[in-house]
Amino acid sequence: MHPIPLVDLKAQYAAIKPEIRSAIDGVLASAQFINGPEVSDFEQKFAAFCGAAFAVGVGNGTDALTLALKAIEVGPGDEVITTANSFIATAEAIVAVGATPVFVDVDPAHFNMTAEGLSAAITPKTKAVIPVHLYGQPAPMAEIMEVARRQSIKVIEDAAQGHGAEYNGKRAGSWGDAAAFSFYPAKNLGAYGDAGRWLQTTKIWPPPCECCGITSGPTSTCMNTSGSTAVWTRSRLRFWGQS
Repeated sequence: MHPIPLVDLKAQYAAIKPEIRSAIDGVLASAQFINGPEVSDFEQKFAAFCGAAFAVGVGNGTDALTLALKAIEVGPGDEVITTANSFIATAEAIVAVGATPVFVDVDPAHFNMTAEGLSAAITPKTKAVIPVHLYGQPAPMAEIMEVARRQSIKVIEDAAQGHGAEYNGKRAGSWGDAAAFSFYPAKNLGAYGDAGRWLQTTKIWPPPCECCGITSGPTSTCMNTSGSTAVWTRSRLRFWGQS
């Protein structure tokens, strides 16, 4: 009996090896290892795939969440509503900007936030909400957006496990004011190494480098997406109908 791996990255590579080798050779030949045209191309393709206005490559999903919170000036004294049954990065990003995470219960059928839970948790200190799309299942975003808009609360989607997921015909990442995606190798759409994407539905906030305000320290990787990471994720995105 042979064990079946949860994620078989070797099999994924073997299926598109010639394409990947050619693309990585191109990155090596250009010596544009950080950002560069391959990253820009994937940013545009992934934004179009999700139905968002634009995307910016970042170091990982945690950076994407943190920078989105910084962009809407969440800080000490503010509360951000989210769920506890997520990777630690969701709450970690909230704490990193000095705010307080407020956890709400989830629907036992899909394990995601509900509009009713969100509504009950809102206080005068609530600045934003981070619904998490878990296990490839999107949160009920139409209902969550209705509550958030009524209360003038910003919405940042944690879509680290929501690549390509749809709710009412709209893809994860296109509902809220912003969205954070992770491309950790074992994710729904994984990269060679760690990477993330910040998406915005309208280009009204400053780019991540302006929100960050620093070039070293915990968020120093905010703009560092490698060309090899971009060509791998772009190649896999082709199988999802966006080449």
